Amino acid sequence: MLTMLIVDDHEEEREGISFLIQELGFPLKLETADNGRKALDYLEQQSVDILFTDVRMPLMDGLQLTTEVLKLHPNMKVILFSGFAEFEYAKTAIALGVSDYLLKPVNVEAFRNTMERVIGELTERQHKDEASQMKQALVKKHILFTLVNGIGEQPSIKGFSLGLPTHYHTVMLLEFEKDFFENVGSEFEDFLLSLLGCPADYLNLNGCQSLLLFPGHAMISPISYRELAMCIHDHILIKYRVNCYLAINEELTALQDLAGILPQLEKWMEYRFFLPDTFVFDAKNELIFSDQGFPNLADNHILEQIRSSLKDRDHFSLIANTELLYQKYFRQVQFSQLYVKHTFSTVYQEVMRFTTTASEMDLNRGIERIYMSEDLRDIKAIIIEGITRLEQNFNQMEPAHNHDISATKQYIEENYADDLSLELLATKVYLSPHYLSSMFKRQTGCGLNKYIKNVRMQKAKEMLTNTHLKISDICSAVGYRNISYFCQNFRDFYGHTPEKFRQSNQKSLDYGEN
Repeated sequence: MLTMLIVDDHEEEREGISFLIQELGFPLKLETADNGRKALDYLEQQSVDILFTDVRMPLMDGLQLTTEVLKLHPNMKVILFSGFAEFEYAKTAIALGVSDYLLKPVNVEAFRNTMERVIGELTERQHKDEASQMKQALVKKHILFTLVNGIGEQPSIKGFSLGLPTHYHTVMLLEFEKDFFENVGSEFEDFLLSLLGCPADYLNLNGCQSLLLFPGHAMISPISYRELAMCIHDHILIKYRVNCYLAINEELTALQDLAGILPQLEKWMEYRFFLPDTFVFDAKNELIFSDQGFPNLADNHILEQIRSSLKDRDHFSLIANTELLYQKYFRQVQFSQLYVKHTFSTVYQEVMRFTTTASEMDLNRGIERIYMSEDLRDIKAIIIEGITRLEQNFNQMEPAHNHDISATKQYIEENYADDLSLELLATKVYLSPHYLSSMFKRQTGCGLNKYIKNVRMQKAKEMLTNTHLKISDICSAVGYRNISYFCQNFRDFYGHTPEKFRQSNQKSLDYGEN
């Protein structure tokens, strides 16, 4: 809405002009002053669109006021009104560049015509200014897009007043799931900029990426950029119900060097694959995670263990070795995504080879899902799905008289904390120890002692992950009487001592919570 300041030393005149404005329906916000000095004080603090002022006033007359005001606000529209039709007044008013000179008492039609013309001129100028600003904004975004993507020759910005800085202090990459920007309107930019509390340029890159570029010197501390990034993530999650991932480069970057920023940000953004439940990435991720100690086992060794488990139909060892491979790469950002996906694809291929109900299409679909995964946990889940299907396949292949084997398994899984011997288990299913041992091995591909150990190791892992029990208590709870023997068995099985396994999982949990 346009604003008009009415200046007159007579209250009835000020009220009369205000009344006319309201009666004629002009959409104006009105301010008043009772002399030129007060009006000038007001206009030194803020601008208005129209100054409507009497000529003869105490302290400062209308002509003096107009002279001073147009120095402050050259584009302001000025209308003089006076009870004196003196040629010198009109001549001075014309020289000053006022929009009109009205006589008192004000003629309603003359007043209407003048106001309509002045408001029309202001509205037209406003539209032109908006169009010019929009054009400049588009040119600025085009230049930034060209610089960031390194497309062709560096564009010339001569002749443009675009407000581009010589350097950007910080650049932030925002990344969403597929085609986020195809489903949100232009209001997203306004929403995002309203969260910042400091100047920034915004640039949309494609359907799922955009940039925030912070000019000049830092407006907030470097640590606060991470806090700001988390604030952005939280507000977007609340408003749009989607996760936003952010990568931050806090190095001072010259305008002409912007092409080198995006590859670095995208490299850090790839850490999403190795760092589930993490939403902000920068150089600190490299420093924190690449030196952490995880199982120092060759992939070939783990893959051979998996193949051996498949041949033996050893479900527990198969799960354990898959977990071991997962732990080797979890939060290890120095590895190549492509290599890790290839390794897990090999595991999936081995699992499907032993699944007689799996077709080549099932195999190809699973491998495609692995290569399309954006999170290491998703790949682990795909492998576990395959193992579960394999187990179901094994169960379907077992003969009908397998009830005794199922009963033995159930007893072991319910009483793993007790002393379990072949003789005891045989009495539970009314079979001889030799016959039970032979049939169990033939049907499951796994000896009884190994099966008991597998169950105990699985339960120990669950207790280490989900409880705060002492390791000595867990040792007893899973049927071991010697803690050294328990720790050695656990390390042989999972590649970690119980203490290191618990520490690793607690770090993962703590990082996810932060």
